[in-house]
Amino acid sequence: MSALNNTYAVIDLGSNSFHMMVVDNVAGAPRVISKVKRKVRLASGLNENNVLSHEAMERGWQCLAWFGEHLSQLNIDNVKVVATATLRLATNAEKFCEQGNKLLGTPINIISGEEEAALIYHGMAVTSNGSGKRLIIDIGGASTELILGSGVTPIVLNSLNMGCVTWLERYFGDNLLSQDNFSAAVAAAKETLLPVKHDYLAHQWQLTLGASGSVQAVQEVLVAQGLNEEITLDKLYQLQAQCIACVDQDRLLLDGLKAERRVVFVSGLCILIALFEELAIKSMLASGGALREGVIHQLSQESLSDDICLKTCMSIIQRFQLNTLQGQHVAQLAAQFANDISVDGSVMPMLNYAGLIHELGVSVEYIEAPLHARYLLSNMPLAGFSKQQTLLLIALVGNFKGDIAQYLLSEQGCCDFNSAQEMLMCLRLAVICAGRYQGARCQSVKLLRTDNGFTLDIPSSVAKQSPLMMVQLDEESALNPLFLIGHPLQ
Repeated sequence: MSALNNTYAVIDLGSNSFHMMVVDNVAGAPRVISKVKRKVRLASGLNENNVLSHEAMERGWQCLAWFGEHLSQLNIDNVKVVATATLRLATNAEKFCEQGNKLLGTPINIISGEEEAALIYHGMAVTSNGSGKRLIIDIGGASTELILGSGVTPIVLNSLNMGCVTWLERYFGDNLLSQDNFSAAVAAAKETLLPVKHDYLAHQWQLTLGASGSVQAVQEVLVAQGLNEEITLDKLYQLQAQCIACVDQDRLLLDGLKAERRVVFVSGLCILIALFEELAIKSMLASGGALREGVIHQLSQESLSDDICLKTCMSIIQRFQLNTLQGQHVAQLAAQFANDISVDGSVMPMLNYAGLIHELGVSVEYIEAPLHARYLLSNMPLAGFSKQQTLLLIALVGNFKGDIAQYLLSEQGCCDFNSAQEMLMCLRLAVICAGRYQGARCQSVKLLRTDNGFTLDIPSSVAKQSPLMMVQLDEESALNPLFLIGHPLQ
């Protein structure tokens, strides 16, 4: 496949912002090479009869002219332009699209709410790993998509006519952040949700993800205020109180709230509160992808995988030319040791991923390989891995040999510190015992839990044939507080 045909662009004409994303397909995974975002607030140009104002169209056309210039310079064949809620509603959308098509050199596709919701779930599925049922929420400028799905399959899809721009115009048009305005906005959101509410409550889901700028803005404010990224109803109430205390929009200055997001922050917050209350949502995290990622994946025509994390690891192996066989040997032996001592099963997949790519840093330089691995994993997109899972992966791969950076085990929040320590011990012992292409010799080696820590039972025949391994295990016992020296069985 030529470089030209391996590059894709998607343009998302949202009701609040226009986005353009260009990606190359590298080693089976998308690599973003260009991103452009412009606040257009198209939805603010809709009147009560859903006629889009000429001023709003002009803002949109100016942005599309920039996008069109960028596309012509890149000379990309694979381009898709999707328009969402505002142009779905606008009675004069055809006029906007006619000029927009000329500026872009490619047709604008106005997609239905259901298609938008499906693409959002698709985008989440290719960037966020997880098991069980998941609820995805995307609050746009003029619509809110709610998608309940399992794995890579959506089950319930709905697009509701409420968004952070339209709710701003309707309920905060006076610029006041009053309790009355908040109450009216939340009540209206609940009323909009009512017809489909029970379609979701008929299911139980294990995870709620937010795939919108409103969710990201809330997270950024929470983190800036010293809280974690998990969004809860209590935290939303706290933010509402802080907003009301600011009295009006001009004085809405919260730590972590970006200037470009300030105008629509309160309206998005009201919709979130309504969704949390009506759907009994306990907590929400941010999703790694949404509409644009879904369209890009659709353009690339790749099949979806239930294990997004594994696909990401295989892409890393290919991209950095890691030794696949050695990674598999280490991953299998680490899992064997973890099963011997009954490591928490919920995090066992993370040990497998770490084993497969444990030599990532070696692709840069051997001596400081753990340090290089930490940097690479901290600065590359890892589709499927949550922030906490990424930190655990860094703690494992970034400690696969040499001195142990205990702080990395403390910083991750994917499992408790003891479980993380035990996982790391299993990985490090697997790296030593598997050696280079010698994984088979350790099938009879067992990791045992003792009163003082852990030790390896090693058949005497294996010990006699592996003097270097025994020396390395002796050195490991001095580095790892959990591990006692392995001893050969007689």
